[in-house]
Amino acid sequence: MEFKKLQIDSLIPAEYNPRKKLKPGDSEFEKIKNSINEFGYVDPVIVNKDLTVIGGHQRILVLKTLGVTEIDCVVIDVDKTKEKALNIALNKISGEWNKELLADLIKDLQSLDYDTSFTGFDPPEIDALFNELHPKGVKEDGFDEPPPETPITKKGEIWILGRHRLICGDSTKIETYTALMDGKKANLIVTDPPYNVAYEGNAGKIQNDNMEDKKFYEFLLEAYKCMYENLADGGSIYVF
Repeated sequence: MEFKKLQIDSLIPAEYNPRKKLKPGDSEFEKIKNSINEFGYVDPVIVNKDLTVIGGHQRILVLKTLGVTEIDCVVIDVDKTKEKALNIALNKISGEWNKELLADLIKDLQSLDYDTSFTGFDPPEIDALFNELHPKGVKEDGFDEPPPETPITKKGEIWILGRHRLICGDSTKIETYTALMDGKKANLIVTDPPYNVAYEGNAGKIQNDNMEDKKFYEFLLEAYKCMYENLADGGSIYVF
């Protein structure tokens, strides 16, 4: 086995290669392209001594569209039977994910505002991973004590409820989010802001629900700007 720099047009695609041929616009094609643009050409193509491609057909297609004419290759010397077997093995053999560690890695990248699409995982795949590890459903927290007659929480205080954080603060102020999020980003924001219709229910009136239109617009804008700045890439906002 040796490394050689070869002209990309001199490489011979294996006619028997069982992988589907990709084209620009295909999801897998774009993932490979994004990966090469972000990280560079870090996974060399594998060829036999006669320059038949054993592993890397898709990367070659992408590299050609990027204008690359010469690449480093791993050159091996095997007979055609082993060549074909290796082609299948390279496409089939892969390790299993430790899903908990994978989810933690993705969350770390999201908290750093990194575009996780470069990892090859689409937002729906990430959502499915998180949903599998944290199934939806309400769990009782066990906080059944009646609230005190006189509130004891003050503005700026943060309550730690298991793995949750609850702040008493102004949602239009960025410092509220800075204190609450502690350097992390949210994957999901669910909010039910005032509708500015002066609604009054059994519990009384809603604060900031009867403003002039311009003032109400600015009120919502400041809140949503703060939310957006604290939302991870690929995150969602649900407004009711």
